[in-house]
Amino acid sequence: MELTSNDELFYTIFNSAANGLIALQPVYNKEKIEDFLLLFCNSRIQEYFEVEECKNQFFTDIFKLYDADILIEKFTETLVNRKNSTFEISFEIGEQLYWFRFTAEEKNGLLIVTVENITEYKTKRNNLIAALTAIEKQERFYNSITNTTPDLVYVFDLAYNFTYANKALLDMWGKSAQDAIGKGLRDNGYEEWHAVMHEREIDDVVANKKMIRGTVSFPHAELGRRVYDYIFAPVFNKQGEVEAIAGTTRDITEIKLAEEQQFLARKRIEESESRLQSMIHQTPSATLVLMGADLVIEQINRQMLALIGRGEEIIGMRLIDVLPELNGQYVWTQVQNVYNKGIPFDQAEVLVQHNRTGEMRDYYYNLAYRPLVQDGVITGMIQVAEDVTEQVTARNKMEESEKRFRALVNASSDFVYRMNADWTVMRSLETLDSYASEGEPVSNWINSYIHPDDRKKALKLISEAIDNKSIFQLEHRVLNANGTIGWNFSRVVPILDDNNTIIEWFGAASDITSQKEVQQIINESAENFRQLADLVPQIIWTSRPDGFIDYYNKRWYEYTNLKENEYGDSSWISVLHPDDVELVKDNWYESIQSGNFYQLEFRLKDSVTGEYRWFLSKAVPIRDASGAITKWFGTCTDIHEQKTATEKLEVLINERTRELQRSNEDLQQFAHVASHDLKEPVRKIKTFISRLEDNLEGKLDDSAKKFIDRIHVASDRMFNMIEGVLAYSKINADQQKPTVVDLNEVLKNIETDLEVSLQKTGGEIYYDNLPVLEGAQVLLYQLFYNLINNSIKFAKDDVPVKVKLSSKIIKQQDNDFAVITVEDNGIGFNENQAERIFETFTRLNSKDSYEGTGLGLSLCKKIVERHAGTITASGSPYNGAVFTIVLPLKQEENDI
Repeated sequence: MELTSNDELFYTIFNSAANGLIALQPVYNKEKIEDFLLLFCNSRIQEYFEVEECKNQFFTDIFKLYDADILIEKFTETLVNRKNSTFEISFEIGEQLYWFRFTAEEKNGLLIVTVENITEYKTKRNNLIAALTAIEKQERFYNSITNTTPDLVYVFDLAYNFTYANKALLDMWGKSAQDAIGKGLRDNGYEEWHAVMHEREIDDVVANKKMIRGTVSFPHAELGRRVYDYIFAPVFNKQGEVEAIAGTTRDITEIKLAEEQQFLARKRIEESESRLQSMIHQTPSATLVLMGADLVIEQINRQMLALIGRGEEIIGMRLIDVLPELNGQYVWTQVQNVYNKGIPFDQAEVLVQHNRTGEMRDYYYNLAYRPLVQDGVITGMIQVAEDVTEQVTARNKMEESEKRFRALVNASSDFVYRMNADWTVMRSLETLDSYASEGEPVSNWINSYIHPDDRKKALKLISEAIDNKSIFQLEHRVLNANGTIGWNFSRVVPILDDNNTIIEWFGAASDITSQKEVQQIINESAENFRQLADLVPQIIWTSRPDGFIDYYNKRWYEYTNLKENEYGDSSWISVLHPDDVELVKDNWYESIQSGNFYQLEFRLKDSVTGEYRWFLSKAVPIRDASGAITKWFGTCTDIHEQKTATEKLEVLINERTRELQRSNEDLQQFAHVASHDLKEPVRKIKTFISRLEDNLEGKLDDSAKKFIDRIHVASDRMFNMIEGVLAYSKINADQQKPTVVDLNEVLKNIETDLEVSLQKTGGEIYYDNLPVLEGAQVLLYQLFYNLINNSIKFAKDDVPVKVKLSSKIIKQQDNDFAVITVEDNGIGFNENQAERIFETFTRLNSKDSYEGTGLGLSLCKKIVERHAGTITASGSPYNGAVFTIVLPLKQEENDI
């Protein structure tokens, strides 16, 4: 039986509709429409307007309590123009205001009117506007908070290198501060266009001394591509020149996405309202008619198709086949209850998970389900849905914003506070300071809190901040409650109303006492280095990794008569002989690019005689644990006599050789003394960190504990590195007398010393019939101890280490040599790294995964070379390593 041929079913459908339906016949008076006759209306109309019977009634009689004249005017216009019309009117029903949307369509001289109660929609829309306004206000407050501890904070030097990056920025790069600070944009992963853009903006800030602002998109290490709003501001020195560029960046991706989603949502609503053409399609709500026990889609309007994310091809399909993800969800249970039990369902903000756009997401709907009854039997159901995801999401975001704000204040280790507009009264937001409790106002706080010597500067900056409505920030001393003096970094931002008037200030103060004490230790260590360098007779200099010379000792200024502020490229080029300038520049910058040892002879002008004298210049790169160059250390030795006095060439060569030897010994002694001096600041760092832990016991969160643990690990690693440097320099300093050494006895002693490590890893050492030869027993013990300990350190996970030593005797140039191989089953290495592993401070693996200083194998090489032997290595990844040592059985020299 056709759906439209069954009157009972027809009226059931109309009465089950979520909206009111009316059929009107015009009533004419002298060819002018003066009223309408109601041919029928459904139960929704009776419910909306509190009417008991409307069939065959005049419209003005039924709606006399409401604005019937306006409605008749609208209906007449629709009928005359034969053009569909939609309009919204509010009525006061039972002392309450209701909003209705009327949709009128002319059909064969009659008027078919759909009436939708949009009161809830209007209310929600007004609430949404109010919520969005509240969100904007809350966001301004939240942004003010984050300005005290911004999401991304960084500082550039004038060479575009990062000199500071906070944790949020390092997390975004996926790097540590050690890997990122001191490097440029490209080294930290910026694409070429991005780096060029920021370098141009940095130049603009330096040139114009003004802040700039921009928006850019680039990838986050964990979150993917994001959109950021950034500000570059100049940092001035005392002379008013720009000495650095400070930057702040905020992630605005979510705001951009929300704007796009709002635009798409509005567009879908406009498109769906334009396609209302028939009984089901007239309603602006998403409507769906399901028939039969299988709940097959009989009718569906375009709005519902949009919500499902499919086209009209789904008509005739089972709903569960179209949306299989509904199975097991709460909403599917309600659908079955409506059909199986005839229980109507009305509920707002129902969570439904489905893949409307090709991926599973959470959506929220206002849902209304009604059964369709024919001859007392449920034959199907009508579903009406309204997407309220945007409203729910907006409310959730507002609630989440409030939670983040409270979490930020509660989690901050800083002292967080609020200040009134003129800074006369302070209110703390947490009880971290003895002068202010939660919410309690504190006046005269400057005299109580800031050290007297810093008050004048603080008051001046406060006045400037109020006048300019700018951020206040200052490092200053504080008076602690226990009578001690500490250091704080304070940063305060203004909160402005819509008229750009300051209503209050929000600030945070960080305790930087420990950083100040550590800086003092570093300054003292640098002064010790300068004093030691001034004692050396040679010219001593250091440079940055890029070759810019940043230090000369006193001998340089005595020879050149230059001022101490005249250093760098401009000074040493000016005292070079013109014929040597290009040669020196080419060789020096080639060493900078390759990282190789630098050595060259050139002439420098004597400031007393005006003559040019010959100098031998040498420089070596200083590398960190990862192999990166952190500084160059160089000397210039006067060799003029060797180059000019040919008749005494032999004597001068011998004399200069001894002088160079003494110079090298001085340098070696200098390195030895400098390494000893480096131990002291490391000890002090460890001492102050331990004191900091004691002082903050019970107050540290997990994140702070982790940072302190990392400082301990880094300090221990630095201490071990210094010990390694001392051991490396000591090998050249100590002379050993050769004795007869049984390598089998040496291996027995090594087994005893490594007993704990071998038992822990289940390792074993295999050797037999190793040779007896001449050498320094202490050094040979160190050689094989380092090699075997290396095998234990670089063993495979969960695989017991196996180390095998074998030997044979060969003859070379009438001398007998022992060839000893040390083979293990560890992680191995790439064959192209075989030469590099013997270089000083070289590491092939992460320092976080494997302990060590990078000096072990370089020590082995020096020991073998002192015994007039050779050492080579071979291997492949995860297939173990083989070290081959060739040593003479007898030593020709009396000293090793």
